[in-house]
Amino acid sequence: MRLIVCEKQVAAKRIAEILSDGKCATDGTKTVPYYVFPGFVVVGLSGHVFRVDFPDAYSSWSKVPLADLVNAQIIYAPDRADIINLVKKLSKKADELVIATDFDTEGESIGLEAKNIVYSVKELPVKRMHFSSITKEEIIDSLANLSSLDVNLANSADARREVDLVWGAVLTRFLSVSTRRLGKSYLSAGRVQSPTLSLIVEKEKERLKFVPEPYWEFILNLADGFNAHYKERVFDVKLRDDLSALKPVSALVSDVSVKENVSQPPVPFNTTDFLRDAAKLGFSGVNAMRLAESLYLKGLISYPRTDNQVYPESIKYKAIIESFRGTSYEPLLKFLKSPLSPTRGPKESKDHPPIHPTGMRPEGLDSSELRVYDLVVRRFISTFALDCVEELTKAKFDVSGFTFVSDGYRIINPGWKGVYTFVLKSDNILPSLSVGDSVKVDSIDVLSKETQPPNRYGHGTIIKAMSDLELGTKSTRPSIVQKLIERYYVFYSKSLAPTPVAMAVMGALDSYANIITEPSMTRELELDMESIATGGLTKEFVVNRSRELLLDALKVLTDNKSAIVESIRAGIRNSTIVGSCPKCGSDMKVINARGHFVGCTGYPLCRNSYPLPRTGLLQVTNNVCKDCGLKNILLVRARNRPFSFCPNIDCPSRADEEGAKKLRESRDKYLASLDLKASPKKVVKSKASSKKSKSKDVPKSISNS
Repeated sequence: MRLIVCEKQVAAKRIAEILSDGKCATDGTKTVPYYVFPGFVVVGLSGHVFRVDFPDAYSSWSKVPLADLVNAQIIYAPDRADIINLVKKLSKKADELVIATDFDTEGESIGLEAKNIVYSVKELPVKRMHFSSITKEEIIDSLANLSSLDVNLANSADARREVDLVWGAVLTRFLSVSTRRLGKSYLSAGRVQSPTLSLIVEKEKERLKFVPEPYWEFILNLADGFNAHYKERVFDVKLRDDLSALKPVSALVSDVSVKENVSQPPVPFNTTDFLRDAAKLGFSGVNAMRLAESLYLKGLISYPRTDNQVYPESIKYKAIIESFRGTSYEPLLKFLKSPLSPTRGPKESKDHPPIHPTGMRPEGLDSSELRVYDLVVRRFISTFALDCVEELTKAKFDVSGFTFVSDGYRIINPGWKGVYTFVLKSDNILPSLSVGDSVKVDSIDVLSKETQPPNRYGHGTIIKAMSDLELGTKSTRPSIVQKLIERYYVFYSKSLAPTPVAMAVMGALDSYANIITEPSMTRELELDMESIATGGLTKEFVVNRSRELLLDALKVLTDNKSAIVESIRAGIRNSTIVGSCPKCGSDMKVINARGHFVGCTGYPLCRNSYPLPRTGLLQVTNNVCKDCGLKNILLVRARNRPFSFCPNIDCPSRADEEGAKKLRESRDKYLASLDLKASPKKVVKSKASSKKSKSKDVPKSISNS
């Protein structure tokens, strides 16, 4: 009997149904099922069923010396005993083990885990299935052409897990213990996380240093329903005044030029390009990958983690194109080239093809899955489409010696943009114009503007930056960005704005220990781990070398500990201040005592305060309320969109809010009941409560990649 082990239960069920032609029987339990048919049993794991960890002796954050933690033994502890025991049980009756996990470094590592579980019971011949999509043709072909498990590839993934565990644990403990930020408010850091956060913070520093410069735009409204703009932005005040003084009746056409622009179709989707375009549709990196993986497991698209931008002949793209006939995508096929030939990108690899649809008809997809599927299908078809041909018209007008310009745009042949409609612009056709024509002017509009700071990173652009700097891998980058959000280093929004805590932590590390925030060391270790996969270096050598580098970083941190701690604490203190008290001028700050509220630091002389929501995460933003001058607060709650609001319930902007009215009444009633002449009682903590507060800790095995 062949025992087939898959990476996830969903994949196991689908592969079993394909190989049994839908005639497999389900056995086991509801939470850990397996599938049986003649000659086969198929079982799914849940990704890794062992976690990398430290022995229990290293669990105390405050007592274990960090240098000892750097060189601590690493163990692989069981995480899913139920699945491990099931695999052991099934292996007793098996004659051969077939690994059917995802074909990448992580999948190979999970496959090696499965082999080790089976070998703890008995040694079996081990074979490997390689496939890029879970379709009937590929699965059957993969089973007929089994290969060997790539131990080097698995060791590369395991080395990354071990390196990231040690780096994350040591750096996180140093920051958290040194600053006494434990419990839920611990400060995390990591080998890839910290350089990535540094990129986001540096971008924010550029924005904060940016000094806006005023300028003006002049729009000439012409009689035939179109307009022209002054040839450039106006920064000079005298030029602004001269243009403002214009009272033209007509404008003279001084030049007309028409040219064709031909743009070639996009290259096939690799993971980075897919995530960038998904971000433009509003999907975060981790959400886009989750949806893509769901589509992959349902057999609708190929494996979504790939660097490849060149279709191999093996994907039979002509048959996939034909599968869209009779569907809503058939109208798009009119834009295809004849004969069919796809574009080619600069990156070609042999592990997986670019992300593409398999040709299977989608059923039962939710709205988000449909949008991601539509993106993949349109990108695929567009890579076989005709060039897009556009007509660009530029007309120049003379008004009392000043030049105004009108730009026209018309699609001659949409080509690939008729398929990949996300980038299609609307036509802006100018009327027929000739040099010397006089066009009536209706009016001139003056727009007063300011130059804008550089854009923050978005979910797509930060992943592209990480890819360019070789921070992380195509599989880990989205989860690293998500981790920065979950650990309250980045505000949850389309653009990635660092929180004040992130600014404080990165400011301190950049100033005193940039060995941690610079990407060079991370890139160096990534190259070492790639060398493990090709057999150039051993896992043991790379892990030990990473420990040596970490000891160097730890020395820098220790030598500058006092300065780092003071810098972070000062930044964190400032992160809770929302502005000046409208009543006394002292700082107003977020306070967590018997519920959240904004209170005046001038207490007890000033009792001004504003209640805040009792549930959810509250983050002070850099956005200032225009009506009262206090900083807005971002409220983040599970399964809800983040909500930004002014905390001042007395703010003119909240005068008519029913909720604010009730809060004002409740607060005023409470204050009226207080004896304002009484001095506040001093609260003395008991030794027990003090001891309890100091014991707040977090799990010992944090892997902050």
